[in-house]
Amino acid sequence: MTQVCSLPSSTADVNDTYNNKRLPKGIHIVGADNKSASKVGGMSNNETSTEAPWGYIYIQHMSAGTFEQKLETRKLEGDYKPKCFIHRTLHYKKKPNGKGIMKEEKPTISGLVFLQGTTNQLRSFLSLNFPKYYLVNNCSTGQAASIPDSLMRPFMKIMSEEPERITFLRDPFIKFAKDHVKLRVLTGIFKGREGYVVRVLRDRQLVMDFCGYAVAISNVHREDFEIAE
Repeated sequence: MTQVCSLPSSTADVNDTYNNKRLPKGIHIVGADNKSASKVGGMSNNETSTEAPWGYIYIQHMSAGTFEQKLETRKLEGDYKPKCFIHRTLHYKKKPNGKGIMKEEKPTISGLVFLQGTTNQLRSFLSLNFPKYYLVNNCSTGQAASIPDSLMRPFMKIMSEEPERITFLRDPFIKFAKDHVKLRVLTGIFKGREGYVVRVLRDRQLVMDFCGYAVAISNVHREDFEIAE
């Protein structure tokens, strides 16, 4: 289940250090032993995309489904209608007959609703159709959050197929820079992205920047990394 939580200050195991910062053990860091060369040295994680970025709003989780339904069925003002993605989590409960377990998807308690469009497009759309909702700001810049489509696509894929892998943290992303080495992912769905491998909920997870907030991705032990600092 995806959770929202805070982390204690000591979060990672220590294997070695780089510039007096911890290198996590249990993952493969290419070049850290000076025997293997970087696979994507210099790769930028600021890929260009022709698709519009995404903003998001907070809605009480019980109302998120209603918002999505209104977006699909209600006659809306204006010419613009954004794509909508709601962060959901899996819940397990007993079947009505008491035999076996059934899975049920529900909007996460965090009530995250993502809308695709530029900040101006989304502000205008919300003002005309859902005036009680406002775009959430990037906690680092204080401006409305704008998430590149190239970053949203892998997040949406995981949130749709394996939502239990993602944990939204209350801590700002910058908190993790103090004691951890920034790493770049070389393989998998987040190839080219950067973050810190940190122990979260007894598991080493990749903590990434998501509009200034920290988001942890589990099950990254088989990926290759390189030092990004």
